Amino acid sequence: MNPVLVPTNDVNSEHGILVMWFAEDGAEVEKDELLAEVETSKAVLEVVAPVAGVLLHQAAKGTEVPLAQPIATLFDDAAARDAYVAQQAAAAAAAPASAGPRATVKAVQRAAELGVDLAALGMDRLITVKDVEAAAAVEAPAPADLPGPLVGAPGRQRILIIGAALGATQVLDILAGSTTQQAVAIVDDDTSRWGAEVHGVPVVGGSGRLTELFAAGIFDAAIIAIGRSPAVRAKFRGVCEQAGIPLANAIDPTAKIATDTTLGQGNIICAFCHVATGVKVGDNNFFSAYNSFDHHSVIGDDNATGPSVYTSGKVTIGNRTRFGTGIVIEPDVVIGDDVAVASGAVLTTSVPAEHVVKTKIVTTTVVPLRR
Repeated sequence: MNPVLVPTNDVNSEHGILVMWFAEDGAEVEKDELLAEVETSKAVLEVVAPVAGVLLHQAAKGTEVPLAQPIATLFDDAAARDAYVAQQAAAAAAAPASAGPRATVKAVQRAAELGVDLAALGMDRLITVKDVEAAAAVEAPAPADLPGPLVGAPGRQRILIIGAALGATQVLDILAGSTTQQAVAIVDDDTSRWGAEVHGVPVVGGSGRLTELFAAGIFDAAIIAIGRSPAVRAKFRGVCEQAGIPLANAIDPTAKIATDTTLGQGNIICAFCHVATGVKVGDNNFFSAYNSFDHHSVIGDDNATGPSVYTSGKVTIGNRTRFGTGIVIEPDVVIGDDVAVASGAVLTTSVPAEHVVKTKIVTTTVVPLRR
């Protein structure tokens, strides 16, 4: 029996969201096979199998998981897995009623501060501080010395950027040459970024301020500058929709967009991208530099790509897909929802929803140059 842990060196994160399972519960997996993807406030973490075995999920997709605890267990064979499941079920049935919910020490302390009844949360896993604060619908108060948003120039669409990491620098570089749009503020849920500036634009607090700032007329539309996680992009699009906040496109002036392209809102299209005739693009996609989508392709919502992703004509891409770098897709291929494609892949056949496309790792050797 081998635990499957989330690999992380991020000492500031105690928990993350289990965004995706790539291997089904009960599946036989190989050593180093990609099992899951976990999103923290700092990074997207890929979880691989430490050994070969039969998989038992211990956390559900979309739930918050403590990083110090296993998200799954691997067994030598299916019989060992089934025996363990039966043993746990029997132990649970025989155990006396629990004295109370399981929670971290900090969660218990925070619940006392906010008046949250931990038992009322009804969670069958370890409760964290984030669970308590979500239940109380509170956000950490913004420091009094946070900078205010910039004042937009007359006649320009004022943009608020969600996310202050590297994606924000890409969006700001696009907007720097715009005569119709101007970034006036950034929000990020990482409190260590609050009060800082990214290319001269202030980080004015967390995403909890979105509704307040929009109602105050501070900005006209938002752009979600998070390039690595389609799930997080989708989450913030939902937040904006619920608050009635429109999304804006950020399109680099070097991009070539055909005249009969159908383009949704909230898309980031970086330098030297090509969107050909008849292509239909949904909402809230992040296309890195040198992407090319050939004629009459259809692209859904909340997708994220690395540089140099090329599709032939009449390719269909679903929602919340994540592409690496240097990917080629042949004509008429259909990519389902929630698919991840590794860098260097050449796709000649369709990929069903919730699957991952892996490429063979080629070992290279670096030797001194002979003169």
